[in-house]
Amino acid sequence: MRSVKAYRYRWVVLLSLVLLIISVESQWLTLAPVGRVANHFYSGQLRLHYSTPVDLLSLMYLIVFVVASVPASYVLHKWGIRWVIWLSSGAIVFGSMTKALYLGDLRIVLFGQFFLALGQTLVLVSITEIVSRWFPIRERGMAVGLTSTSQYLSLALVMIVTPLWVVTKSASPLWGTGFDRMMRFWGIFSAVLALVPAFLIRENPPTPSSRQQNPKTSYRSNFKALAMSPSLRGLLIIFSICWGVLMVFFIKVDQISELLGIPDSNGILGIAMFAGGMVGATILPALSDRYRKRKLFFVFCNVCSIPGFLLLVFAAQIGAHLLNPTAVAVIGSSIIGLSLLAAVPIGSQYAAELAAGVGEEVIQSLLLLTSQAGCAFILLASLVTAEFYSPMLLVFLGTLLAASMVGSAFLKESPMVITEDQRLKEAIEVEIVHLQ
Repeated sequence: MRSVKAYRYRWVVLLSLVLLIISVESQWLTLAPVGRVANHFYSGQLRLHYSTPVDLLSLMYLIVFVVASVPASYVLHKWGIRWVIWLSSGAIVFGSMTKALYLGDLRIVLFGQFFLALGQTLVLVSITEIVSRWFPIRERGMAVGLTSTSQYLSLALVMIVTPLWVVTKSASPLWGTGFDRMMRFWGIFSAVLALVPAFLIRENPPTPSSRQQNPKTSYRSNFKALAMSPSLRGLLIIFSICWGVLMVFFIKVDQISELLGIPDSNGILGIAMFAGGMVGATILPALSDRYRKRKLFFVFCNVCSIPGFLLLVFAAQIGAHLLNPTAVAVIGSSIIGLSLLAAVPIGSQYAAELAAGVGEEVIQSLLLLTSQAGCAFILLASLVTAEFYSPMLLVFLGTLLAASMVGSAFLKESPMVITEDQRLKEAIEVEIVHLQ
């Protein structure tokens, strides 16, 4: 038996990481729930042929991550955790306050968004490294899960809180007022949250959290992993489509609401999606563990997303005979959230098992990179075609999901469908953890 110590300060480190994630992710889709107001507020400042200000601000995060993720990984390897967190905190504080102080100028807001996107990249690439240094093996799945939950929480907060600051009643003469107060609120909120980790973060615990050290792998291992399994390559593509469709839905949630005839920018479709997602992400991954069927439940998530999109596309027609169009759209949105948000944790575990023998942090970083790239591609495609085919946005997203559903049927089942606890049982049993 080998003895290791788990220090109480690990929870402070995890809290620091969660605060950074919430601070930067809340700035990503701040304007999405009130997209019509935001686009009106910034109208005429830039000559945008294909995109709106909301689309442009959201796209900044995706493009910067795809370009900067490899350099960010190098910075983490070369300078360590403390420098990465300090740089990230500084970038988030600077970007947030820039947006808050110069909210009336779209060019300066984009400049601030660029620094926020850099901060996000630094945070996301450091998650697995921070967790592996501070947490014993038996707690790492839980710690990484909390960081993922914090991303969902930040997006849910935006969908709920942003419309509360802005008058979004289309019939109100005060429509659009409160936009500046909303921008200042999120700027101060993000800056304060991002400052705290800069003072709390530490590089390493006094002694290692585990006797089992993660092997150091080069970034080339990410691409070598692709050659190991055709199903892994297929899963990466399908996972990227699911994540991309999900994020594009959030980015364009107010535009979709307008297409469906919902008069107010109240974020109701985004809220419904998160409500369904919380249920799906809790139940379906647990069932995939219980029945040891990754492919079955991943395909199930893809299949279930199609009825949700059909309800959205035909909300007006169905609503004329049953309930009302808004209620039908809300039900469809919750079904999409239930299926796609559940597909994320199932797909992550599925990929790790298909790539058995490759470091899990390598697979997760590859999933993160390809999903962000997929989202950027889908968003760009929707922007280029929007001028002529704007009403077909939902059909376009639904078609992508249908293609991923068909493709998922050709994947092979995981050769090692076992739960995290079972997979790490041997390593856990040889460690005695002393709480400090």
